Order: sequence, then C-alpha cells, then structure tokens
Amino acid sequence: MRDYEDYDVDISDLEAETPVEITKDYLIKVFNEKIKESYSLAFSSVGIEIDVKSEWENRLREDGTILWEYTKLGWKAMHYQKTDQSGKVVRNWLSFKSLDYKGKKK
Repeated sequence: MRDYEDYDVDISDLEAETPVEITKDYLIKVFNEKIKESYSLAFSSVGIEIDVKSEWENRLREDGTILWEYTKLGWKAMHYQKTDQSGKVVRNWLSFKSLDYKGKKK
C-alpha cells in the first residue's frame, strides 16, 4: 500500500507569476493584441469579446478614457456585465465592434 514512496515530485518548473502593474498602457496593449488576433470578428454582429480579468476591473472602472479612445478610433467599445438573479456578476467582458459594421444584409 506504500507504492507512492517511489515517486519524486519536481516542481522546479513552476514559478509564481510576477505581478504586473495594471496601467492604461498595459491594458491597451492587451486589448490591441486580442483585437489583432480576432480582427475579422469586428465586422460581425457579435464583435470581438474580451473577458475582463478581476485585476483589470478597478482600472477599467476608474479610467473611462481607455474605452473612449477606441471609440475615437472608429470602434464601438462597450463594457458589459451579466448577473444572476441575486445580482452576482457571472460574466464581465468588453466588446469591440467596427463602427463600419451595418448589420447583416438581407
């Protein structure tokens, strides 16, 4: 029953992530990379959706100019939250759509 004594556990490849300061420039860099990866979705009814990480929430709440700058560049940039019936946030995301998107042609 003591077979587990034969195993060595090596966790040397596990390192704690270095905390990154969540600045406006950092968030813009992250958002631009996500937009670049999914650019074709910007011209769809869904748009590009980026889930908001918990560490971004304060910066996004405090600095509305982050999304406003995307609007000035021709994007519809919105911050959404979906809640359950008790009011708890179950999803928190950003949506980026091209202002050139006019909807589905009939």
